[in-house]
Amino acid sequence: GEQVFKATRGIVLATGTKSATPPIPGLTDTPFWTNHEAIETEVVPSTLAIIGGGAIGLELAQVFTRFGSKVTIVEVGPRILGLEDPESSELITSVLRSEGVTVLPGSKILGVSHSDSEFTIELDGSAPIKAEQLLVAAGRRVELAGSGVGAYGIDESARALPVDDHLRAADGLWGVGDVAGKGAFTHVAMYHAAIVIADILGNEHAPASYHALPRVTFTDPEIGAVGMTEQQARDGGLTIRTSSSPIPSSSRGWIHKAGNEGFIKLIEDADRGVLVGATSAGPNGGEVLGALAVAVHAEVPVATLRTMIYAYPTFHRAIEDAVSKLA
Repeated sequence: GEQVFKATRGIVLATGTKSATPPIPGLTDTPFWTNHEAIETEVVPSTLAIIGGGAIGLELAQVFTRFGSKVTIVEVGPRILGLEDPESSELITSVLRSEGVTVLPGSKILGVSHSDSEFTIELDGSAPIKAEQLLVAAGRRVELAGSGVGAYGIDESARALPVDDHLRAADGLWGVGDVAGKGAFTHVAMYHAAIVIADILGNEHAPASYHALPRVTFTDPEIGAVGMTEQQARDGGLTIRTSSSPIPSSSRGWIHKAGNEGFIKLIEDADRGVLVGATSAGPNGGEVLGALAVAVHAEVPVATLRTMIYAYPTFHRAIEDAVSKLA
C-alpha cells in the first residue's frame, strides 16, 4: 500500500519460498492443490494423485492413505526421496506400497487435464492416471522478483539471494531462511536468525556452516539424515567407509515389533576417522538422529564413538552396532 518504513541498520529478507509448478502441459489450467490446500482441506478425496516424490509428497501421501484415499505418487526421477541415500528410498517405497500407495518412479508426464471433477495425468508408455484430486509437490522456489533487491544490484531472477557466511547479501541487507538457498527447513531459518541478530548488533558469532545440516522426512517410519550422502562424499573426493545396522535386529527394534522398519547408516571419512554423514531411518528416526548430528557437527572421532556407553534398550544401540562395523 502506501506505508513506508525506514530502517537505520538494515533490512532482513525472510520471504521464504513458493510451491514450484513444473512446466507440464495443461497443469496451470487445472485446480490442483499445493501443500497449503492439502493441509487445509476438510474433505478427503476418494482418490489422490501426487506429482513429486520428495518429503512433502511422501508425508502427505501417507496421511491421505491413512485417512482412506487411494493414493498414487508420480515421480519423474528414478526413485522417490531422491536427495537421500538409495537405502532410504528403498525403505519408504516398500512401506508405502505395503500400505496401498501406488509408487511410479521414472515417469515421464506428457500432460495434465481436468474435467467433470476428475484429473487425468497422461504418462509416456503407460496408462493415464485418473484421480479426484491432484497434489503438486514438486519442490519449492525462491521468488526475488518484486522484492526490491535489484536496488542493491542483485539479480532478481537469481535462484536464491546470494549471501555470505554471515548471511549478508549486501551492505545493510541480510537473508534468512529459504530465500538464502541453503535449505528449505524451518530449523535453517532459526539458525540463520541467530546469526543475523548477532551480526546486526555487532556481536561475535560463528559463521554459518552446513556440514552437519539435519533433515527429517516425517513419514512412518521417520527418515532422518545429516551431513553428506554416500554419493556426495564420493563426489567430494573423500575416501570413505560405510556401515549399516538394521533396526529390527536391535533389541529395541525387536521389542517394537510392528512398524520397526528402518536402519542406521554411517558414512566415515576414512582419512580423518570422523563421520561426514549418517541416516537414522525408523521409529523416532528424527529423534535418534540427534546423536548422529552431534557426531558429524563436532567431528567426534569414530574411535571415541566406539567407547561410548549406549543406553539399553534404545534405538541408539543400532548406532553402536553400526559404529563397530566401521572398524
